[in-house]
Amino acid sequence: MPIQIYDLNLDKKNRELEVRGTPLFPCGAYFSDIISNVTGDIPWHWHDEFEVIVIKKGPIKISVSGTDYLLQTGEGLFINSNVLHSVYVFNDQPCLLNSLVFHKELICDTNENIFKQRYIQPLANCNALPSIPLYPHIKWQRIAIDCILTAYEAYESEKFGYELFIRNQLSHLFYLLVKHHQEALQQPQIENQEIKRLKKMLNFIHENYSKGVEVGQIAASANISIRECQRCFQKHVQMSPMQYLLKYRISVSAGLLLQTDATITEICNKVGFDSPSYYTKIFKRFMNTSPTAYRKKTIVR
Repeated sequence: MPIQIYDLNLDKKNRELEVRGTPLFPCGAYFSDIISNVTGDIPWHWHDEFEVIVIKKGPIKISVSGTDYLLQTGEGLFINSNVLHSVYVFNDQPCLLNSLVFHKELICDTNENIFKQRYIQPLANCNALPSIPLYPHIKWQRIAIDCILTAYEAYESEKFGYELFIRNQLSHLFYLLVKHHQEALQQPQIENQEIKRLKKMLNFIHENYSKGVEVGQIAASANISIRECQRCFQKHVQMSPMQYLLKYRISVSAGLLLQTDATITEICNKVGFDSPSYYTKIFKRFMNTSPTAYRKKTIVR
């Protein structure tokens, strides 16, 4: 199958809508040039599938459920099922990564079996392991990185039997992950309440960004105080709730500028701004250009 350029498509609950591969082979391979994305990042989102990443050109900052990684070229990361994560450029440098996103059924099938019950499902449900960094100087992790890279190359080549080869490589990757984290897999599973609340607040923002939204409403969506809401955003998203709201509005508006013929004023109103001049000011803050110039420059490209 051809490698896809990563283009995030979310539903109103920040869950990714992308269909991976095909129903018969639920796996997608992606190349991402982070700095070319609308706001220079991959925003907070989650999906049912597992994701494995290898950095082709770093450093790259990846945030996963409250943990920040600064990964260098050649390093990797496993992101568990339904885990909140985002990706950022670092110091405005080119950031390139290859990733595979795949459903657990690719490895353990849809039926109940020992692979699913003893290994795959316990890892998918393990709140103690939202992510696992992979560093080439550690032998088993270097082998895990090689599994990802060779699976990615096979996906790109589409040579006869590549589906079997990819499944085999990812199965070996999971063998390494569960082998070296047996203790964590046996711990009682305790849901991270902070992340659960953060998901609720992000959901609220993405469902209501086009309306007049106040920080008290964002906090109320998770049944917490304004102060706790602000602390939660600063800890996990590294910005205030209102800053995140503004950035999300700008991200949506950038898409509308390129995909529709709507006027600047119409787009301004659609994404929740009352004043075109204020919208332009905030757009320049995040995008370093005006909405009009952004539309012209990008369309010319």
